[in-house]
Amino acid sequence: MHKFLRISLLSISLLLVISMLAWISNELYHQSTQTSLAERNIKIKELVQEARHHIERSLSAFITFEQSRGYYEYQTQIPHKRPYDQRLDPPLPHEVTSESPLCSYLPSPVKAYIQITPQGEISGPAIQQEIIDSLNKSPNLYKALNNKIKTLTSLPSSGDLWVDLANEMLHKGSTPPPAKQGELTRISGISSFVPVTHDNKLFILRKLYTNRGDFIQGALLDLELLSIPKHIKSALPYCYVNTYNWSTTNKLPHHDPNAQFFHTVPLIFFPGDKINISTSSNSQILNWTLLLIWSLVLLGSAGLIWLLLHSFRLQERQAEFVSAVTHELRTPLTSVSLFAELLLENNVPEQKRNSYYEKILSECHRLEHLVENVLAYSRLQRKAIPRAKDFLTLQELFEPLAEKIERRLLAEEMSFSWVLAPNIRILPIKTDALAVEQILDNLTTNAIKYAKVPNAKIHLTIQADTRFILIRFRDNGPGIEPSKKKLIFKPFRRASSAAESKKPGVGLGLALAREQARSLGGDLKLEAAGVSGACFLLTLPKA
Repeated sequence: MHKFLRISLLSISLLLVISMLAWISNELYHQSTQTSLAERNIKIKELVQEARHHIERSLSAFITFEQSRGYYEYQTQIPHKRPYDQRLDPPLPHEVTSESPLCSYLPSPVKAYIQITPQGEISGPAIQQEIIDSLNKSPNLYKALNNKIKTLTSLPSSGDLWVDLANEMLHKGSTPPPAKQGELTRISGISSFVPVTHDNKLFILRKLYTNRGDFIQGALLDLELLSIPKHIKSALPYCYVNTYNWSTTNKLPHHDPNAQFFHTVPLIFFPGDKINISTSSNSQILNWTLLLIWSLVLLGSAGLIWLLLHSFRLQERQAEFVSAVTHELRTPLTSVSLFAELLLENNVPEQKRNSYYEKILSECHRLEHLVENVLAYSRLQRKAIPRAKDFLTLQELFEPLAEKIERRLLAEEMSFSWVLAPNIRILPIKTDALAVEQILDNLTTNAIKYAKVPNAKIHLTIQADTRFILIRFRDNGPGIEPSKKKLIFKPFRRASSAAESKKPGVGLGLALAREQARSLGGDLKLEAAGVSGACFLLTLPKA
């Protein structure tokens, strides 16, 4: 199949799979988000309702407790010797008094106890002046509070049922007899406490019906001190309570749909902006599942792309191999065929027959070397080469190898020198001597091809460190271009350039040498590749 067509089909398939997965993920994520949001809102509403009930119960208990409080306790000094219904006026100089308990007692969430006269004068036991000044800023405070209390309380009884019914229908109280000059204020009735809001303030108030008019008594509450359970405060750290007007407000605010009205108090509870509520782990499980699926899909896609690119590279390498082997086989086969044909036809003078036989044998060795390299590399790739371990000293291993290398290089008019460190001559090593010989033979062949310059020199040194035997094979040739340093150990990577440069080989020598070195437990690296030549470092493990 054409390369472009395969890439197109793979791209379309991956695009379809990823698009479908993205759509499914989006739908699942959207549903999970909606579910989590609905669950979160339900928990918020439950907490808000619980907080509202708790505050309402606390206020109901407070109102019940305050209902039994004497009306005279809203003064600083209480004249106890007077009749019960005449203790509203300040004590006379000769009267025995006691301090009101409200002077030293201020329960939460009370901000101040207050009393307002029909003339609008504000007082109270131990009330702070700044609170009085703040209340005096509200215009017609007495009138506004009196009207709100009037709508929430029943009028006091006059002793006549029909008069009381008429007064309730007309919302008009019975007029007490006017007070005489110098007469003490007389209490004719007390209403129940009711919650009242005014100017964003919450009051618990009642009315005192007297012969001098209706007094207002009660407590100013601090909304911030209203009791909210700790677990609700932890989940809703910015929750707060605010007032509203029962007569004008009947809708929840649009900016906070989770806010709730109180049933018995003109208040509204807001959960606030910050919510510390954890939803169920289903959404987290879904997110992790989607992340895992996407990771697998992306890894699978990357694997498919890698396999496709690898197949392309393999095809290119196969094409390069075929090209290189074809080019490498053509020359020796042509020479063998030509010399054999001349010898067969007896067209060769007797004195030249031996040279023809030598050339045929040389070309056969060349073909044998090529085939052996290809087969050896294939066996190394399959890990199918059994390694024979030879136990010998470094001198016994490298002396015959150096002699063979020297003979080859002298035949090519290249000088050779080698040094084996004296302190390691008798150092034992356990390795495959034939594999080491093949590695050095490939390095020698590579040097003959690419480092054959005037006064060419090859230098071999053998040293040792704590773990490895270090063999350096150095030449004084033109070196290796920086762009080719990463390619010289790749198989078949130099085939096309070899055809252009007319140098024999299929690009397997260094690749085969490195694989053999690694199969022995060592490695082969390019240590230096400057203009002064190349240096290859072969490492072999010690015995």
